[in-house]
Amino acid sequence: MMCQQCHERPALYHVTRVVDGNTEQDLHLCEVCAAQHGEAMLKGPVLDPSFSIQQFLAGLLAGITDQTEAQAAQETANSRRCPRCGCGYHEFTKTGLLGCPECYDAFSEQLEPLVRRIHGKTRHEGKVPRRGGGALMRRRRVEELRKALAGAVAAEQFEQAAVLRDQIRALERAQKPES
Repeated sequence: MMCQQCHERPALYHVTRVVDGNTEQDLHLCEVCAAQHGEAMLKGPVLDPSFSIQQFLAGLLAGITDQTEAQAAQETANSRRCPRCGCGYHEFTKTGLLGCPECYDAFSEQLEPLVRRIHGKTRHEGKVPRRGGGALMRRRRVEELRKALAGAVAAEQFEQAAVLRDQIRALERAQKPES
């Protein structure tokens, strides 16, 4: 896509201005035009080509782990290390990089709040295709309803549980191909 301002260079930046929940402006700009655009949000690390995702993660972690040096040193001494690569969580907070795939399991307790903060969820759901995605959406809805049903039964809300049960049955009938 070409820059919407100069129409000469490829667009590298997507600028969306949102005011009171409404998208006011949506632009695709090249680096030169983005710098000239002068928006406050375009100043800083966004235009810095050396800014990496690791620096971004390290910055997020710095805000989460707001501790004194003594506490950090004690935590480092007591922190877990990955059994495969030996990477420590303290190293991850400084660099934003994990050593290997097993680090995700070794540091799952510390990583879960970070992932939830960034993505809003800790389970990948992905996108559903518009065409042919109905069955997947029904399966997901049935899973949600079953969890709600279990909660309603545990709370002894049997009327609500009966409504949920009927919704699950209706969705399951819609999933089955007609013979």
